[in-house]
Amino acid sequence: MIFIENIMTRLAVRRPVFCSEADFQHELALEIRTIDARLKVRLEWPLASTIRGAIDLIVIGEERCALELKYLCKKFETTLDGEQITLRHHGAPDQRRYDVCKDLRRMEEYVTMPGCSGGVLVLTNDPCYWKPSSRNDNVDAAFHLNESKALTGCLMWNERAQPGTIKRRESSLDIKGTYLLKWRDYCELPGPAGLFRYLWIPVGSGRVLL
Repeated sequence: MIFIENIMTRLAVRRPVFCSEADFQHELALEIRTIDARLKVRLEWPLASTIRGAIDLIVIGEERCALELKYLCKKFETTLDGEQITLRHHGAPDQRRYDVCKDLRRMEEYVTMPGCSGGVLVLTNDPCYWKPSSRNDNVDAAFHLNESKALTGCLMWNERAQPGTIKRRESSLDIKGTYLLKWRDYCELPGPAGLFRYLWIPVGSGRVLL
C-alpha cells in the first residue's frame, strides 16, 4: 500500500515545483515506481467506451487505481538547481473548478468497474482554490473547492453565469458520493505565490492510497 501523502512528501523534496501538468504527471509516475517497482504505471490510459477520454495516470497492482491530475498555477518564478522555472498565471478559476468536479464525476463512473478505485489530485499555488470566497453568490459557487467544503449532489452554474464562462461546460454534474475536501501543504518556496498545496479526493473504496 502506498499512501498519497507519502508520495507527495517524497516528491516535494525532489521536485518542489513543476514546469507543467505533463511534467507533474511524469514525475508522479516516476515516484510511484521508485517506491514500489512491482507496480505498473501508465499515462493517458484510454477509458472504456462508456466513459469518454483518457485517465491521466493509472496504477496497476492487485487493483487498479486511476488518478486525474490538475496543476493550477498562479504566476511564479524561481530557480532550482540552476534551472529557471516560470509559471504563467492560468486564470479562469471558475472554469477550472468545474473541470476538477467533472474529473471527480468521471472517477465515480470509473470505480463502478470491479477492482477499480480512483481519485482526483489537484496541486496549486493559487490560494483562491483552497480559501473560501467572501461571497456566496458566485456563479461557480457550487464548484468551489475550499477547505472543509463537502462536494455532493447536483452541481450547477448560477443563472447569472455568462455564455462565455460556461461554453463547453454547460452540463450540470451529478456527484453521487459526498467528499469532504481537505488541503495539505506540498512545499513553500521563497517569493510571492511560493506556497504550493494539494487536494486529494479519493473515490471508490475510500482509502487514501494507491
